[in-house]
Amino acid sequence: MSNSLGATAVDPATRFMAAMFDERDIIGVPTGFQAFFGRPETGAQTIFNPDSSNVDIDIIRGNEKIAALIHRGGNSRFLNGNKATNEQKYTSFSRQYPLIEEEGDIVSDQLIRRMAGENPYELKTRLNRARILGFNQHKENVKRIIRTSETLAASAILNGTHVAISGTTNTDLIYDFQRNSDLTSITVDVAWDQASADILGDLDGACESLRSTGHVTADMSIIGGDAMDALVNDDVIQNQADNRRFELIQVSTNNPVPDRFSKFIEGGFIARGRLRTPKGYELWMFTYSDVYDTDAGTSTKYMPENKALVCFSGARCDRYFGPPEVLPMTAAKAALYQELMGFNPMAPEMPNNVKGQMHAVDPRMFYFDLYVSGDDKKFTVRSQAAPIFATTMTDCFATLDGLITE
Repeated sequence: MSNSLGATAVDPATRFMAAMFDERDIIGVPTGFQAFFGRPETGAQTIFNPDSSNVDIDIIRGNEKIAALIHRGGNSRFLNGNKATNEQKYTSFSRQYPLIEEEGDIVSDQLIRRMAGENPYELKTRLNRARILGFNQHKENVKRIIRTSETLAASAILNGTHVAISGTTNTDLIYDFQRNSDLTSITVDVAWDQASADILGDLDGACESLRSTGHVTADMSIIGGDAMDALVNDDVIQNQADNRRFELIQVSTNNPVPDRFSKFIEGGFIARGRLRTPKGYELWMFTYSDVYDTDAGTSTKYMPENKALVCFSGARCDRYFGPPEVLPMTAAKAALYQELMGFNPMAPEMPNNVKGQMHAVDPRMFYFDLYVSGDDKKFTVRSQAAPIFATTMTDCFATLDGLITE
């Protein structure tokens, strides 16, 4: 139909609005390494500490020494230098909380323009658009914080340390959980992609080190993608896996993954099967293919391709969440947040594509606020978190390195 100016009205026959595609909704956020932390079944703790800048961690070391046999009438403290035992000898670590922060601006000019996926004739108000844009920014902030947390958790598990400042090499800005140096980076004699590799011997060696140093029996291994390919294609592994009498590798519906590993799978680990080593250790093997993008845009795997972790899945790993770096939330600030964002900052919604969210993510980990610019032309959505991922039973993890030829 034409009007007096000769223009033709737009109707469903002349224009069709396709449903918007937002790639952010399908990009999952992994939490595989975070699944080690805060698990009640291991005795681990999750501490929320919004009002203190430091956390103190006390660790009592143990051993597997035996008691002395002595002549009657003698004294055990003088036998071969065997001194009397002492109770309550412990190591204390005081740590200042780090800070993760993400901000995003919502500019007034955005509020008068059609958004992606918005019907041209829907006539959203500026406040409607502010809430949609603000909520999308909030979700993106949260996902980035969880990814950063995953890099910290991965470093703590693999190396026994994680940084307080991105990219730092200053030891004063690195949390060191005092892992035994014999466990942090075990370089194998022969890379796993070489014909003379002794993969089973390397795994057995790591298990033996955990038994003698960490006083635990390994039951789990996370293996980098390239290292897993080398393991699967190794002639010795293949020959012995085919020998039913040895049952070295089993992957079948009749051999389901035990329930104790379910949180790791929900977090993004991929179960590859069970391996029984020549020395009798039973390891459930996992790979981890998830990646994150660095500031430079480089896609990086959380689990390095040339490494393998051998560990005890029941190790106690605590997590601590410290205070924000912002003034306390007042009733007026909360009301402004609720008005512009459409939800309460003290009861925030979480993104729905976080893997293992039920176990790894708690809204109390985060702090949310916003502030308006002096000229009242934009508001900034701010999200913060202050996590420390402490491998309390730190000697329950051994990392094999140099598994792939460079």
